[in-house]
Amino acid sequence: MVNLAQQLSHIYWIGGSPCAGKTTIGRKLAAEYGFTYYKCDDCYDDHMFRSTPYQHPNMYKIKDQTWNQVWSTQFCSLTVEEQIEDVVRVYEEQFSLILEDLLSRPKTTPIIAEGAALLPHKVAPLLTDLNHAIWMVPTPEFQIEHYKKRDWIHRILEKYYDPDLAFSNWMRRDNGFAQKVVRDAENIGLRALIVDETLCRPWL
Repeated sequence: MVNLAQQLSHIYWIGGSPCAGKTTIGRKLAAEYGFTYYKCDDCYDDHMFRSTPYQHPNMYKIKDQTWNQVWSTQFCSLTVEEQIEDVVRVYEEQFSLILEDLLSRPKTTPIIAEGAALLPHKVAPLLTDLNHAIWMVPTPEFQIEHYKKRDWIHRILEKYYDPDLAFSNWMRRDNGFAQKVVRDAENIGLRALIVDETLCRPWL
């Protein structure tokens, strides 16, 4: 019987935290080599719809909340450490749905799976080749600079009574998540790449 790692041996994994260039790299590699590109973020709404209270309790809890409700809880009610724990729990549950998607796709071409939900400790047991996975995280300065360039960020922040404080809390959470990803990847013996402006420039 073929085990799960063997069934997924044609997958190349790009995990990490937001604003590290994961999408840019994933799309460029897929276009250059003719791979299939799977972006976890594009499947988020579908995964939320498929979540159940028993298998995905943390996802199901926020299933019917607006983004503003989710972010308000995150940035107004929880410490940074609690925010990171919340995000990790949701990603751990989402990973099972990501696997369902990947296993349902044809194996005629390799697949590049990309997204922050691809946590090192979830991907590691599925690797038959360590070179099939990398985790990319930005430096705090690079993260802040490039987050500010995203228009949808400002549409979210303008809903808060203190947008500057909300943005600061958001950046602290994502930076903390980035540090956790690097620690977890390196502790397992997986590759992590820290991205700054110098490293990113040739991609753009």
